[in-house]
Amino acid sequence: MLAFDHLVIYSKNPKSHQELFSKVHKLQGMEGGTHQNWGTFNHLAFMAENSYIEWLGVQDEAVASASDNPLIQQTYQAHLKKQEGPIQFALRTTELDNFLEHFDRNNISYSGPFPGSRTKPDGTKLEWKMVFPFSEQTDSPLPFLIEWNGEGNVPEDKSLINEQPLDQVILRSEDANNLKQIFQTIYQMEEENPFEFDLDNGKLIIEQGDRISAVYGNVTF
Repeated sequence: MLAFDHLVIYSKNPKSHQELFSKVHKLQGMEGGTHQNWGTFNHLAFMAENSYIEWLGVQDEAVASASDNPLIQQTYQAHLKKQEGPIQFALRTTELDNFLEHFDRNNISYSGPFPGSRTKPDGTKLEWKMVFPFSEQTDSPLPFLIEWNGEGNVPEDKSLINEQPLDQVILRSEDANNLKQIFQTIYQMEEENPFEFDLDNGKLIIEQGDRISAVYGNVTF
């Protein structure tokens, strides 16, 4: 089963937004690191059940603008438009190759896999792979799939993990019924309740509208 991995929030100043989040909600956050090949950097807040919040910013406009990674393209466009807020989220899998076979077998369009890496504050390297499925039948950004090398993006100091688990991540579309059907086809997810899918660590909800949000207890992004 797929799991919610992380929510991506574009921020022109990730450090300030993470620190404000930590102060307001009395939750911990930390510096993430830099993605030199993409021209971006981040700050993070680790949450329960192996998920996290990422405030992602542009550090090098020239590098970011030239990236072929769909997430970096999306981040750079938000940067140009000065549109801060949630822009994307990732679903975690340990069976990325199986999804690629499913996509190829069923003529589902996708970009990737894109190898990713980030130098952590302690100097160690974190590595992962990302795949971006897409559909011409919707303008809504579809979540990307991520597979981590090793245990994934978790802090060495486990006391930095906040106790709040994910309740639900919400993806909105002007045509919610169409988006639901796309999820069933692309991600091979079964509807548990109307417009609701089970994740390994929460719920994925599809609603009418035009934005992404995630709910952790009394904290809503």
